[in-house]
Amino acid sequence: MKVTGTVEFVDLEGGLWRLTADDGTRYTLIGSKGDLKSAKGARVEVEGSLDEGFGIGMSGPQLRVSRMRKL
Repeated sequence: MKVTGTVEFVDLEGGLWRLTADDGTRYTLIGSKGDLKSAKGARVEVEGSLDEGFGIGMSGPQLRVSRMRKL
């Protein structure tokens, strides 16, 4: 799936990376930690797949990042 939105770091339970999509849906991003740090606050397009269940941050479905590009 492809999702466009803004990347943010949430300082909760050790921290997590979240994508707030253009439609308001929030996804917890997993994988590509180095890429996520460089994209903090940026508008991006993310390609990935949804993982089943929720993480400890309970900040929306987990989206496993396979590719990300800044817009």
